[in-house]
This record gives sequence, C-alpha cells and structure tokens, in this order.
Amino acid sequence: MNPPGHHPNAKDFVAVNNNGTPYDSVKFLRHLFHKLAVTETYAWEKEVFSPFEGEVIKVENNAKDRIDLNILRDLIRGLFLAPKNKKNDISYFLGNYVLIESKEGVLALFAHLRQGSVVASEGNRVVSGEKIGQVGNSGNTIQPHLHFQLMVEHDLSQAIPVPFVFESCQIIRDGAWEHLCSILPSNYEKFRV
Repeated sequence: MNPPGHHPNAKDFVAVNNNGTPYDSVKFLRHLFHKLAVTETYAWEKEVFSPFEGEVIKVENNAKDRIDLNILRDLIRGLFLAPKNKKNDISYFLGNYVLIESKEGVLALFAHLRQGSVVASEGNRVVSGEKIGQVGNSGNTIQPHLHFQLMVEHDLSQAIPVPFVFESCQIIRDGAWEHLCSILPSNYEKFRV
C-alpha cells in the first residue's frame, strides 16, 4: 500500500487475513481507542528476505519497537508531535533498517524492522532470498509493516524512490489466486509472493 505522504514508488507492505485486515476485525476498536499488542497483528515478526544479490551498505538494529498500538496516539505522535530536531534524523522515521546495494548500483531499503532481528551485517554480501530480518514496529509507524523502496542515491535523506515490480506474484482476482509476472499490485490489493 502507499499511504498519504509516501512517495508513489515507496511501498508499505502489511500482512493481512482473508478479509484484508491486519488483525482479527474485533480488535479494531482496541487499536483505535485503547491499545493492541503488536503480537496480535499478522505482520509482526514475519521474515524479510533480500530481493537480489548485493552488499549490505548500512544496518540499524537497535531502535526500540513500540509494542502497544493505538492508532489515534500513534498518528498524532507521528504527524504532529515529532520533535523538530528529529525531522532531519532519518533513523527516527525508519527505525531499524537494512540498505543493500546491487551490483548494478540499485539500493533496496527495508525499514521498520524488529529490534535485534537484523541478521545482515554491514559490508557482508547477501544472495537473493536470504533472510535479513523480521518485520517490526520501530520508527515512525502506526502498526507493524515493512517499508520498502528502491533508489540509486546513498543519502537516505535525499533519496528518490524508483519504480519496481515483482518478478512474479499471485493476486486475488474474482475470488481465486491468479499468477502474474512483472507486476506491482495496486494499493490495498491482496497478493502473495
């Protein structure tokens, strides 16, 4: 999905159930008005894998996860109360992240990873499909999800995301999974890779 404020080529991926919700629907009111534990979401601790072979350029693995979710509080905190001195601190927004550079010079950014879950190390090489960490709730988030983008700039505060597609994935069409190649699902479209 691509929430408001995101560059069109930067994507947030959320694990959902068959109804398209990130947790049992009866938990929505708790998420909105009280609190919901991150462990009650489907995305929490899902494994994250490298999409290509490359070198790990940068890793942050020590940002704390928010373990209690409240949509209203987290939106107000993220949109209105972010300390002004944090506006230029990319780690404040990304939380735990991994930056991988392909041999072609394309960089992949994976953000909001779970604290302590990153297994990739700076300077190491990874192969396509290698586990690099787990989905968390670090940085500026309202629920566990994976922020992903491709770019060519090394300076994360100046990077402009570039378009990408999945080599192959399955999308629900007319109630059945359809296999497609070289596609990026639309916002809020259920898919699996």
